Amino acid sequence: MSITSTKAFAEIQVKLPDRRREVYKAIAENPNSSIYDIADVLGWNLNQVSNRINELVNSGLVEKTGSEIHRKFERDLFSVITDKEKIIEKQRQLYKGFTSVKADLEADYNNCKTENGRKILKNRIEYYKEKIRNLKWLI
Repeated sequence: MSITSTKAFAEIQVKLPDRRREVYKAIAENPNSSIYDIADVLGWNLNQVSNRINELVNSGLVEKTGSEIHRKFERDLFSVITDKEKIIEKQRQLYKGFTSVKADLEADYNNCKTENGRKILKNRIEYYKEKIRNLKWLI
């Protein structure tokens, strides 16, 4: 890692919750790793690692860098994004997409006639609000 990348890595780590930080660090130290690889490194179950990787991808800090075939199955490989400008741009794109989807869901919610439909839409709106909150503290 370059000095600039190391500095960005250190700045990002400070802001992450503990479990997410551990996964981020493991991916940084083991680029192009699968969820299975990171689970082995950390000694965690796959769900714990998968959830944290999804959160990191949805925060624009980690990206899919390829895939590998293991037996008959394809596994995604992940690496941290080390270019701070790329992280910022990715987060802006995610933010724009999340706010757009949230706005569409809110419009659907306002037009929905059934209680069950409104409940489902409200849950989806809350899901996107959380995604937006996760990005805001990083940007």
